[in-house]
Amino acid sequence: MKKGLFLFIALLILTGAASVHAQGLLGYGLPGAPQFPASGAGAYGYSTTPFLAPPTFYIGWMESYKNTTFRFDGSNLGSARWPAAGLWLGLEEKINVSESCGVAVDGWILVPTNRRSGGAEPLTTVVFDTSGIPISTTTSLGSGTWDTRNDWWYVDAMGYCGCSKTFAVLAGFRYEHFSTRFRDPKAFEQITIDFNGGTATTSDPDAGADFTVNSYQPYVGVQYFLGGPTGSINIRLLGFPYVPADVNWLLTGGGASITSKGNLKDSYFFELFAQAERNIFGNANIGGFFRWNLLHGRTSLHTEVLPAIGSIDNVGSFDRNTLTFGGSFSLNFVTPY
Repeated sequence: MKKGLFLFIALLILTGAASVHAQGLLGYGLPGAPQFPASGAGAYGYSTTPFLAPPTFYIGWMESYKNTTFRFDGSNLGSARWPAAGLWLGLEEKINVSESCGVAVDGWILVPTNRRSGGAEPLTTVVFDTSGIPISTTTSLGSGTWDTRNDWWYVDAMGYCGCSKTFAVLAGFRYEHFSTRFRDPKAFEQITIDFNGGTATTSDPDAGADFTVNSYQPYVGVQYFLGGPTGSINIRLLGFPYVPADVNWLLTGGGASITSKGNLKDSYFFELFAQAERNIFGNANIGGFFRWNLLHGRTSLHTEVLPAIGSIDNVGSFDRNTLTFGGSFSLNFVTPY
């Protein structure tokens, strides 16, 4: 989260400085939301003057539509399912290149809430003979919950070009960091030792797991814009049938560890973004927005299971599906020069 916060603050400083440089310090108003079309407004919904539009600030609450999941397919190496929720903070700057084309740069960071997760974890059963020598080891799955902490942020650059005054085609790239820490396990029985019929179960209160996906998301899309002198509506669809990403999973506890690394394949990304805004006080825009974000992928993993199994190659799956509702705000700094 520290890296994401640093980038968010840097983007805030840069957009603020650019806005002041382009428009001056005198006056007041609201930036960020599209400038409502009048004569000379571009098809994307932003006025082509000035070259740099004032930045838009976003704040919204996110909940999981379905729990985020990571699992090893067809094996007893475990799985995790957990809610991703929290407060999104976002900042957007638009650069109007021409009457109908330009670039929008975004930065978003999640202030997460910590919630319990569910999932399955490997159980190792060791059978000893009467002299204490292990004669068999089997692996199954147990269930339990974890405390989770999500770290999610992204930066985005999107080009737009209008086909008409209401439609624009979009293309862009997004770098996204998403990670979750799992701590404080409850109800996990990690190691069961069987002494010829008598069993003893131990658990590790210090067990934990870390899951990370760093994704590099190209995308294409379309946007519909409808607006007038007092308000506007934007509906944007983005997506791509392939999402390059690095996936890492580390599980430790009970004297054992599972380390998996791989890359997403058979993946896709989809996002629906809708925003309604209203002009107030002449130079101010306030509004509300909705975002549905979906990411799915299967990954080929190289896994180290220590100390028992060693190195294996397997397949995992990752799914994330979230909804966000929030508001937007922009304020113009105008100057008579």
